[in-house]
Amino acid sequence: METGRIGGKYEVRRTLGQGASGIVYEAFDTVIERPVAIKVVNLPAPGDAEGEEAAARFRREARAAGRLSHPNIVAVYDYGEDGKAAWIVMELVAGGSLKAPIDRGERFPLAEVVRLMTQVLAGLAYSHARGIVHRDIKPANIMLAQETLPDGRPAGPAQVKIADFGIARIESSSLTQLGQVMGTPAYMSPEQFRGETVDLRADIWAAGVMLYQLLTGERPFEGGYNSVMHKALHTEPTAPSVLSVTTPRGFDAVLARALAKRPEDRFPDANAFAAAIQEAAAARSPAPLPGLGGAEDGDATQVRRPRDPPGGQRPADDRTGGDRIGGTGRDRTGPPLPALLLGGLLLLAGLGGGAWWWFRPGPAVEGPVGPADPAREAAAREAAAREAAAREAAAREAAAREAAAREEAARDAAARDAAARDAAAREAAERDAAARDAAAREAAARDAAAAREAAARDELVRRQAAEEDARRLAEAQQRAADEAARQRAAQAEAEQQAREAARRNALPDAAAAMTAAARCGVLTSRIGNDTLTVAGVVQRSEEAAVRGALAARQLPPGTAQLRLESFVGPYCDLLDAIRPQVPAPDTGLRFALIGKSPIADEQEFGFGITMPDWPAQLTVAYVASDGSVTHLFAPRAYGAGAQERLTGFKGGPPFGTDLVLAIAAEQPLFTQPRPQTETLAGFTAALQNALRAAAQRRQRVAIRPIVVESVPRR
Repeated sequence: METGRIGGKYEVRRTLGQGASGIVYEAFDTVIERPVAIKVVNLPAPGDAEGEEAAARFRREARAAGRLSHPNIVAVYDYGEDGKAAWIVMELVAGGSLKAPIDRGERFPLAEVVRLMTQVLAGLAYSHARGIVHRDIKPANIMLAQETLPDGRPAGPAQVKIADFGIARIESSSLTQLGQVMGTPAYMSPEQFRGETVDLRADIWAAGVMLYQLLTGERPFEGGYNSVMHKALHTEPTAPSVLSVTTPRGFDAVLARALAKRPEDRFPDANAFAAAIQEAAAARSPAPLPGLGGAEDGDATQVRRPRDPPGGQRPADDRTGGDRIGGTGRDRTGPPLPALLLGGLLLLAGLGGGAWWWFRPGPAVEGPVGPADPAREAAAREAAAREAAAREAAAREAAAREAAAREEAARDAAARDAAARDAAAREAAERDAAARDAAAREAAARDAAAAREAAARDELVRRQAAEEDARRLAEAQQRAADEAARQRAAQAEAEQQAREAARRNALPDAAAAMTAAARCGVLTSRIGNDTLTVAGVVQRSEEAAVRGALAARQLPPGTAQLRLESFVGPYCDLLDAIRPQVPAPDTGLRFALIGKSPIADEQEFGFGITMPDWPAQLTVAYVASDGSVTHLFAPRAYGAGAQERLTGFKGGPPFGTDLVLAIAAEQPLFTQPRPQTETLAGFTAALQNALRAAAQRRQRVAIRPIVVESVPRR
C-alpha cells in the first residue's frame, strides 16, 4: 500500500501507525494538494460476522465524524471502499497525543489543565449537540495540534483535536445493543461496564477521569479489568486535593459530580462541566483568620450560625446543642434569649445611671460658698433615697422576670424530656410486640415445616424402595445390553483400524508417487485427518504424469487436494536448488499473486505475503522466461507472522510463464547486495552457495515459488 495510491488520488507517503483495527498512513491529496491522514482497514470475507461488525463500526466512525466540523475535532474529508479495503481520509494533525506527555510523567500547570479540558469539553459539547456520543474519550484519542515557527519553535499553545470516533454512538442508530460493553476500561463509566445503553454522560465521566489524571498524575481507578470495574461501580477515588497540593479544593466537588456513579447525578452537559472547572480554578481557598476556627482541625469547614428567627425561637435542629455543620461541636446551651435581653437592658440602664451620676453638672456658683442649707440637704437626701428605692425596685422586678423566664425554660425542657421518654417507651413497646409476633410466626412456621418434613420422609422411604427394585432390574438389563454393545464395538473398531491403516499408508504413498513424477518442479505435501494436500510448481509437460500418479492410487473422493502451477521455462536447476527450503502447503512462508491472471502489458499487480513464525529478512526475485532475474526490492526486515501487500508493479515483456520466488531468511542471505537484474545461471549459482552457507550456520531459510503468466495487451 505504501508504494502506490489509495482511491486513485491519495499518494501514500509513510506509515503513521498500525494496530489491530487497521493502518494509518500519511498521504498527499494530489487533487487539492494538501497532506492528509488515511485510516485503512481490510473488509471482511462473506459470512465473517465479527469482521462485518468491525466494518460497520468503521463506516459508523466515518459517518459520525463526517457530520462534525469543529476546531477541536479532527476533520474527516472523504470515505471510500474498493471491495477489499475501506478507508477514511482525515485532517493530518501535526503533533502527538495527550497520552505521550502523561506517559512521560509530565505534570501540567493548573492553567494549562483548564485550557486543555475547556477545549476537550467544547468539542464534546459540539458533538453531543448533534446527537453523537464518543464513548472512548481518553488521552490517546486527544491529539495536540502544534503549529511551529520556521526555526522549529512552537508558534503557540497546542490546540486540542478529538480523534477516533470508531465506537461512537449515533442517537438514531441501533448498532450498539444493550449488553454490549465497548470502551477503554480505565475511562469507562459504570453504565458502560454494566452493558447498558449510554448517552453523553458517559463522555462526561471519561472526561472527569482525564481531568483527575491531569491534576494528580494518577487515574482514579487503577488495576486490571475486573479491579477497575469493581472500583468504578462501588468505590470513591481519593480527593484530588489530597494527592496534589497544587490542586484547589474546589476541584474535589467538581470531580465528585463528574464521577458520580449515577448518570443523573453528573453534569447535565459538557458546557456545565467546563463552567464548573473554570469556576473552581478561579476560586481561591481563603486562609483562616487569627483566632477563628477550632484548634482540633485546621482544615475543618467553619459554618456561621444563621440569625435567630423573630420571636426568640430557634429552628428545631438548632435547639439541642452545638452546630450541625462544621465548628467544633461544643455545646452552646445557655440562658434563654428573653433573660439575656432583659439582663442586657438592666446592665445598660445601670451604666447609664452611673454615667449620669459621675458626669452630672454641679450647681451654679455665683459667689463664695456659704454654710449649707439644712432644708436643701434634707431634700437632696430624700431625693437620693427615692432614686435608690426606685433602682432597687426595678432590679427586683428584673430579677423576678429573669427567674420567671428561667422557670418557663425549665418547664419547657422538662416537657420535651418527658415527651421524648414517652416516645421512646412507645417505640420500645412496639418493638417488643413486633418481636413477640415474629417469634409466634416463626414457631408456627417451624411446626408446619416439621410436619411437612415428616410426611416427605415417609414418602421418600416408599419411593426409594420402589426405585431400588426398578434399579436392580434395569441394571441387569443394562449389563446384558452393554456386553452386546461392547462386542459389536470391538468388532467395528478392529475393522476401522484396518481401514485407517490402509488409508494412512495410501496417503504417503500417493504423495511420494506424485513427487517422483515431477522431475522438473517442486511439490510439497501435507497429510491431515484422512486428507492429503499436494501443492507446488511443475513443468507443464509433467503435469499429466503427476495427475496420473494420483489417479493410480484410487483414493476415496475428496481425500486428496492437488494445487499445481505449471510453467514453460528454464527453471529446473533453480527449482532443484530451492527444493529443501520450500515449506508444506499452507504453512510457514505464504506467497500469492494479487491481481488478474494472466497479467497483461502495463497491468498493475502485486503480491500478498505472510511471513513465517520467526523474524526474517524478505527478498522477492522475479525470474522471467527469457532467463533474466529481477530483484523487486532490497531485503526488508519483518516480524514473525507479519502480513504485507506488495503493490505498484506493472506487467511487461518478455511475455510467457515467469517464476517468482519469495525468500525469507533469519539473517541476510547474500554477503553482497545482488544487482537489480542478473542472469538466471548467475543467480542460481549464488543462491546455491548462499543456501549451503546458511545451512552451515544453522540459519532458517524458507522459499515459496509461484508461477506468473504474462501476455501482451489485447
